[in-house]
Amino acid sequence: MPESIGAGFNEHWWEVEKRRLAKIKPQIVRVWYQTDWMEPVNDNGNADIIDWSGMQTESVKMKALYKILDYLKEQDIDVILVAGWKMNADVRSWLGFSGLQKPETSAPSDLDEWAEWVSASLQQLIVNKGYSNIQYVMSYNEPNLGDFETPPSINQLAYYEDMYRAIHARLVADGLRSSVKLLGPDESSGLDWMEYAVQNMNDILDIYEGHAYGKNYETMTAWNTERLALIKPTGKPLMTTEFAAPGDKTTYQNAVELADLIVSGMRSGSSGMLMWRMADQFLVDPLNFLDSSEYGTWPWLPDSAVPRYTYYTLSLFTRFGGAHSTIMETETDDRDLHVTSLKRPDGEYSVFVVNKSPDVSKKVSIEFSSPVKKGFRRHLFSSGLTPTASASVIPSDKSWAAVKTGLTDDELPPNSVAVYTSVAEPIQVEITPGEISTAPGASLAMEGEVLGAAGGIQWSVVGGPDYGTITNQGVYQAPAVIPSMPEALIKAKSRACSCAYDYAVIRFAVTGVMASGDDGEIKLRWSPSVGAESYRVKRSSSRGGPYTTIAQQVNGTEFTDTGLMNGQNYYYVVSAVSSAGEGADSKEVSAMPTSNSMQDDFGAPQVNTNKWSIINRGLRSSLPTEINVVQADGVLTFNGTTGINYWSGKALESVLPFHASADKPLTVEVDRISLTGTGTGQRSGLWLYVSGSEYLRFSQNKDTGAWAYNLNGGGDTLVLADNDPGQHTMKLVHDGANVHIYVDGTKHKSVPVAWSSNMRVVLSAEARAAGDSIQVVYDNLSVTSGD
Repeated sequence: MPESIGAGFNEHWWEVEKRRLAKIKPQIVRVWYQTDWMEPVNDNGNADIIDWSGMQTESVKMKALYKILDYLKEQDIDVILVAGWKMNADVRSWLGFSGLQKPETSAPSDLDEWAEWVSASLQQLIVNKGYSNIQYVMSYNEPNLGDFETPPSINQLAYYEDMYRAIHARLVADGLRSSVKLLGPDESSGLDWMEYAVQNMNDILDIYEGHAYGKNYETMTAWNTERLALIKPTGKPLMTTEFAAPGDKTTYQNAVELADLIVSGMRSGSSGMLMWRMADQFLVDPLNFLDSSEYGTWPWLPDSAVPRYTYYTLSLFTRFGGAHSTIMETETDDRDLHVTSLKRPDGEYSVFVVNKSPDVSKKVSIEFSSPVKKGFRRHLFSSGLTPTASASVIPSDKSWAAVKTGLTDDELPPNSVAVYTSVAEPIQVEITPGEISTAPGASLAMEGEVLGAAGGIQWSVVGGPDYGTITNQGVYQAPAVIPSMPEALIKAKSRACSCAYDYAVIRFAVTGVMASGDDGEIKLRWSPSVGAESYRVKRSSSRGGPYTTIAQQVNGTEFTDTGLMNGQNYYYVVSAVSSAGEGADSKEVSAMPTSNSMQDDFGAPQVNTNKWSIINRGLRSSLPTEINVVQADGVLTFNGTTGINYWSGKALESVLPFHASADKPLTVEVDRISLTGTGTGQRSGLWLYVSGSEYLRFSQNKDTGAWAYNLNGGGDTLVLADNDPGQHTMKLVHDGANVHIYVDGTKHKSVPVAWSSNMRVVLSAEARAAGDSIQVVYDNLSVTSGD
């Protein structure tokens, strides 16, 4: 998409993504598809007749979509097409409701026109383009959480049904209904929507589905159980079309929890499970931002090619599971071992085991109820794994030949995930180094290893000599002149099996640049580039430049820019220099100098705007609310009612940022005087906030009667079960690597975090749903640095 290309995506990254899809072999993916890609303006104003001359079937965005669908079809991967979600301004002008607070989330105002567009889209994609792998269609996303907005006079549940009936009828009329299955209601924590769909839409829905967030092994089972109690009389399946493990998405533990959720879902009746999501992405109009909330199994590739831990556990299920497999009844006599098993259509077996014991290895004996007569291998995800840019599916480390009815594994490590499978060992290539930065003209020795087979490596450079050269022995020579794409892909292919290959990424820009503000200065550091003789540091007072070189010849990988003004943002890039020339500029980073301390007793008659910005911020929404901020009588009070679904709020955010380190921990403390309100839920929060994907919110949650923290947008994690909404002291201490959480002077949790600079302090009041009122009172905010 043009938005992605503008943010650094290119053909190199597309090759990497294709290779990863081919390796992990998902059976199904969900693809978001927007109205304006093919019909930015109404084709003819007649919903009964499609005017193909008014459809832009060869638009830039449609061609980008075709490119994705071509590859998914080539790999035999089925597609759920999400027909419409957000509306850009062009579409809203003729198909959106007017007067909404967030017009891009409008439901379609003309259901016949909407059904015409859905039918025309399927005619183009399935009939004209031949994408027979589009097997499923749904329309809109999480309609119960504000993504299907209508005027207050319209009953959203009934209108959602009307939309689906219009789509169903149009597909029947156009002869397309038998080509796809319709999915709904796409609820998230909205059991009432599932109940409504079963009672009112069973004649048009083929599969029931919803989103399961914030779940663990037990509550995932409960999520399925309560929905299947409604659905089972219909005889139709239940699919989980979004789920993710709670907590920090970058951690090893998150990947274990992900596997645990999949095992739970398989055991309790999900007919399919789609993890949110494959990779971080730069979203298209009307969103237009990098969604780097770390849900992806790999980051935005222009930033990093190293996958997250979740890639490795997800791929155990996608690679060794299989479409239309039969889930076998599986029992265990050890409560720490969470297990499920399946038989694939090709006759192969896979048994998935999660050892949830935090510190005890387990002896695992697997017994089948009838002979299988297969060889089995173990693929183990354990704490010794280090993600690499080659992103190999975990190779087997144990094997059992000619298993008749059972096998025994003497040691399954604690807190690990294993699959015992008769599926053939994948043949893969692992490259070292998998991702590295080089200066112009640098020389680098590469190594390749074939996993799962014998044989050597054949080396090449994607794109030819403009991107460097490599010898038969794997010695790479970077170009002296930076080419059009600011990185090279080194391809290593198995000589024994040409289908097994992978890529190493050679970046021509400096990587790992970080900036943190101190009093009157900003400290920069970065990762070394191979062959660099020195580095240049460039600065701008504006995002995106232009930049002025402020240091010509930095010999190390650190630099401190001094004499700066506190409270002003500064923007930096760094480049590597060699005898052959200067490399590409790094990704821009920014920081603001600050004194790293702040006090406010809220004694003034109004909010001090030199210290605070008043903003709209809740965990799930930053839309305006009717919650007000008043500073009077020596306290800070948030008071009012929200008109927004779901978890919107008002907040104070510090004007200046703060940073933390081991030798100078940052302590933030505030007296939360009271939390009251009416309706479904209220929360008072103290945040350390870097960005929309890097923060920790510590809150008391009136709806759950507990204190909890939320890290980087995942699910809430319990801190303390205490529902007293009266006066308490909230404290966060960041030591550079962990945030320690205190209630009334007692430490209850320590949370590892990957960020320690450019943090704003935030005080918030959040209400869950439209019509909920809230009042939160704070006093005596203190931010200090040091022991």
